[in-house]
Amino acid sequence: MATSGKQIKVEIEVDGQVREELYDRVLVAVGRVPNAADLGLENTKVTSDDKGFIKVDANQRTTDESIYAIGDIVGGILLAHKAFREGRIAIETITGESTTAAKFIVPAVVFTDPEVAWCGLTEAEAKTRGITVEVAKFPWGASGRAMTLDRTDGLTN
Repeated sequence: MATSGKQIKVEIEVDGQVREELYDRVLVAVGRVPNAADLGLENTKVTSDDKGFIKVDANQRTTDESIYAIGDIVGGILLAHKAFREGRIAIETITGESTTAAKFIVPAVVFTDPEVAWCGLTEAEAKTRGITVEVAKFPWGASGRAMTLDRTDGLTN
């Protein structure tokens, strides 16, 4: 990032092509930390990692078998829909229902203009792991949502 007058110049790389965009503001948010100081966990067998996130097993059970934890307090991806899935796993475990606690894919989005979203492995991550990928592209001009927003520039890759 650099400045250009009163704007911020950002270089964006898409499909190997670098382009510059100018913005009035750029928000950089880093360093979210767990907020568990006033939960009384010192009176339980619950343990945390070195960053303060509560340790849980695949069924969201903490090291204190009577306490479950979900969401931001357990770390990983800090998104509400991830916490919702973890909550479901915990409830199914508590009630004795069959649960699939295996790793699940969490879609993510950055609400920028244009929006950026992803789900699962990136093409580069798949190649690093030796997974063969096929890349498909869907032009936003064919998307009903994009047309209603009059934003048909872009694509899904």
